[in-house]
Amino acid sequence: MTAFDTRTGVRGCRRWNPALAALALACGAGAWAQVVSVPTAHLHHAEGSVAHAPQGDSEWHDVQPRRLLKRGDRLWTDRGSRAEVQAGGHALRIDGETQLVLENASEMATQLSLTQGSLAATVTRANPGDSFEVGTPNLAFRARQPGDYRIDVDTKQGVTRVVVQSGLAVVYGEQGEVMEVRSGQRVTFKERGLARMQQPAFAPTDDFDRWAGARRRGEPTVRMPAVAASKEPAAPAPIDNRGTIVISGSAASLKAAAARQVPAVGSAAAGAVLPAQAAQPIPAAKPIPTLPAAAPLRVNIPAAPAQAMTPAAPSVAQAQAEAQARARARAEADARARAEADARARAEAAREKEERQRVAQQQRAEEERRAARAEREKRAAAAAETKREQERRRAVAAKRAEEERRQARALREQELKKQALAKRAEDERRQAQARRAAEEKKQAAARAAEEKRVAAARAAEAQKVAENARRQQLARLQEQAQREEQAARARREQAARRAEEERHEEQLRREDQARREELARREEQARREEEVRRQRALADQWRRDQERREQEVWLRQRQYQPQPMRPAPMGVPARRVS
Repeated sequence: MTAFDTRTGVRGCRRWNPALAALALACGAGAWAQVVSVPTAHLHHAEGSVAHAPQGDSEWHDVQPRRLLKRGDRLWTDRGSRAEVQAGGHALRIDGETQLVLENASEMATQLSLTQGSLAATVTRANPGDSFEVGTPNLAFRARQPGDYRIDVDTKQGVTRVVVQSGLAVVYGEQGEVMEVRSGQRVTFKERGLARMQQPAFAPTDDFDRWAGARRRGEPTVRMPAVAASKEPAAPAPIDNRGTIVISGSAASLKAAAARQVPAVGSAAAGAVLPAQAAQPIPAAKPIPTLPAAAPLRVNIPAAPAQAMTPAAPSVAQAQAEAQARARARAEADARARAEADARARAEAAREKEERQRVAQQQRAEEERRAARAEREKRAAAAAETKREQERRRAVAAKRAEEERRQARALREQELKKQALAKRAEDERRQAQARRAAEEKKQAAARAAEEKRVAAARAAEAQKVAENARRQQLARLQEQAQREEQAARARREQAARRAEEERHEEQLRREDQARREELARREEQARREEEVRRQRALADQWRRDQERREQEVWLRQRQYQPQPMRPAPMGVPARRVS
């Protein structure tokens, strides 16, 4: 068992083969207790020219293996080229001149679009919730069981071929049509309604089928002899810092591998190859039945630092590891020998048991055949007797039927005679009716012709009267139109005169209004001037009166005014009253 490394940036991840990965998971060492995961879709293998176009990009670029693929990416293989894509744990192998679109690729769902070319898909699982779907121009394909499927899209003929080599699949049409395709079936569809074509099926296996089978079995293909001849797989190209490592294999192999211990984890992490003992062939070994593959195990863990994987004492640890490895290899060889001996014994016992069961089954089958033969002979005799009785009854029934047929024939002849007489009488009656109908028809035609002539004359007279009436009506209408035109002209002239008079009156009214306003303005101005003169006169009169009053006051002040005396009361001296 060997391991190969893939460095991703600063940290590294280890991708192991199934047995060594199980040992690494079983050992409990801190540095190996965590494994990182690989992307869900990538270009695993390419032969020839393969082009890649990301989603939304119209240009194609050359692509190399280990290229990560995302949703919406497109792949194109030139003529004579082939490629293999790992998507969602499934293997997708495409032939030359094929365009494949990766619609979705996750752990639960894988959805593809095949617009042209051939696709060979190996579906590894179909658990509840998982889906593997391929869309083509004619139909939608969905795998129901794990197996090998092939889909071909011929754009020139506009057909889609579906081949189920193993497994079970369902195809859907545009209007909801559903058809189940089982293992070994090959179906060709022409339109989107799942219309099957009546044409010879293509060859069961071609060059692309053989190439896909070789890829499934891990055999070397035409364009990779160096890689196929190598004992160790080539190291993959660097990928992103995190991914998923898929550890596959049966549950028994995982448990057996986990029971062993991994020596010198530090030295193995540094890249040392574990010593392996050459397996010795066992003569007449019986093939052990292949156990079903377990579901892929995914463990998402960060990678350990490089310092944690460095051994403390390389020389001592390496010596101990080599000694433990040799002892463990001897123990494993003894265990394998004992297991193979037990397997041979169990296989021999199983063969003896199967032989006894086969002999017993043959005896039971022989007895059943004898009983069946006797039963068949008995049934044949009863059937012969029943057949003879049926033939006798058929003969009696045939005689009775013949007599009944003769009587029925006589009755039919009498009935036919009666029908002939009745028919002759009916024909005579019909002929008489036809003659009467012809006479009536002639009379009706004559009456119709006369009525038509009278109607034509009446129509001509009515047309003439109508023409005269139309002419008179037209003349009246023309006279009425002339009168209306004259009346309208008179109304327009009267309206014009009225408008002119109104305009003249308006002008006179405006001139009169202007004269009145001018007169009022002059009167107002004269009134204001008169008011000013009156105010001035009043002011002069008031000023003169004021001056006169002031003069009178001054004159009074200048004159002597004796003070009035009041008689003093008795007993009070007299005094001046001011």
